[in-house]
Amino acid sequence: MSPLVIAFLVLALLTCGSALAMLWTKNLLHAALAMFLTMLGLAGLYVLAFADVLAVAHLLVYVGGVLILILFGIMLTNQTDPATGKNHLMTRESNRLLPISVGLSFFLGLFWVFTKGPWVNNLPVTSGSKLREVGLGLLTEYAFPFELAGVFLLIALIGATFVAKNHD
Repeated sequence: MSPLVIAFLVLALLTCGSALAMLWTKNLLHAALAMFLTMLGLAGLYVLAFADVLAVAHLLVYVGGVLILILFGIMLTNQTDPATGKNHLMTRESNRLLPISVGLSFFLGLFWVFTKGPWVNNLPVTSGSKLREVGLGLLTEYAFPFELAGVFLLIALIGATFVAKNHD
């Protein structure tokens, strides 16, 4: 086996295993950490596919933005049990049949499409990186929209804090 195949198998195992752990756990913090591993594995798969711009964007948006927002939302939510006074970050829903059936049907549908379709590799895969052009674009032409998206995420975090705060 080549090192590329081994790296793919390790990243696929990491991604699928942490996605299943995210589905299976009832602890919200553990689900967020499993989501982090899933997103990290997906970014690694993008790197293996020579899509380094997509991998960096994936890390910036999902790991750097959305996941941190979810973690802050979990930490700022007051979920204390009145009887014990402890903070419980557990979900109350225990029905796993619907998410498993939806995920399995989606997987089987994609498997059927990918095995029955006439897929021809017409696109050349090059290892040349476009990351420099994207970085220059983010720092020059698209600096304002990029910062505006960061301000919107901050506003969403402040709004989540206000909603989660226990008003007396």
